[in-house]
Amino acid sequence: MKLPSWWPLALTGLIYGETVGFAATAARDLSGGTMSWTAALLWQGLNYGTWLPFAALVLWLARRLGLSVKFLIALYPTIAAYTFLHGGISVGLSWLFADSAPSFRGWLYRLPVEVLIATAIAASVAALRAYRLAVVERERASALQAALDEARGTPPATEERLWVSTGRRKTAVNLSEVEWFAAAGNYVVVNWNGREGLMRETLSALSERLDPAVFVRTHRSSLVNLGKVRSTALLADSWVLTLESGAELAVSRTCRDAVLTRLGHKKPA
Repeated sequence: MKLPSWWPLALTGLIYGETVGFAATAARDLSGGTMSWTAALLWQGLNYGTWLPFAALVLWLARRLGLSVKFLIALYPTIAAYTFLHGGISVGLSWLFADSAPSFRGWLYRLPVEVLIATAIAASVAALRAYRLAVVERERASALQAALDEARGTPPATEERLWVSTGRRKTAVNLSEVEWFAAAGNYVVVNWNGREGLMRETLSALSERLDPAVFVRTHRSSLVNLGKVRSTALLADSWVLTLESGAELAVSRTCRDAVLTRLGHKKPA
């Protein structure tokens, strides 16, 4: 299931709101309930909100450098620099809202937590970026496959398989592998990958259930897969199709116009 494009922002907002709420509750508890909810929420909102520019910076690096070794090399000094900066911001906010005198020791005590938060944010942003790239690649692959299916004249549905008798054995053959069918009374000779086998079905009945955009009559006794045609040639007023296996099939005069039109040739005058 594809997630909507706005879900990273919604998830970020949810995590930010929960974190600020829990931190504000802890701040009021540490103050013995003397700090108002407004002050506690404002304090923690500013404290954790100042991590958002860091997340934006990591995302910018991921887009510019890709999720590569260069990104990791640039990420570590970025984490170190922002960790030192945010540690100072946290100490300053504590002094502003909790009357806690700023000190080097207080800033130093904050650093392990700051490093942990910065690393978690960087990992989350990288994971979201990787997910987004994976979605884009899947969409491109699906679009390319659909275009190839359309160009080949085959539907992108589950491929049909034929059960073909080869001696005393039954062999499963993908319909897309078949080069051509030949009539043999109440049987059909199936030709694929240089091999052949029999199916108990008339050629007329088979042609009615096959996709006419893929399989076309070249003769009243033969049916060819147009996707397997490698070349065409006019020999002594008769068109001959050369298939991928090297097999050559003559096209009857009654089927000539339909076959050549499907292959992109102009109709003979």
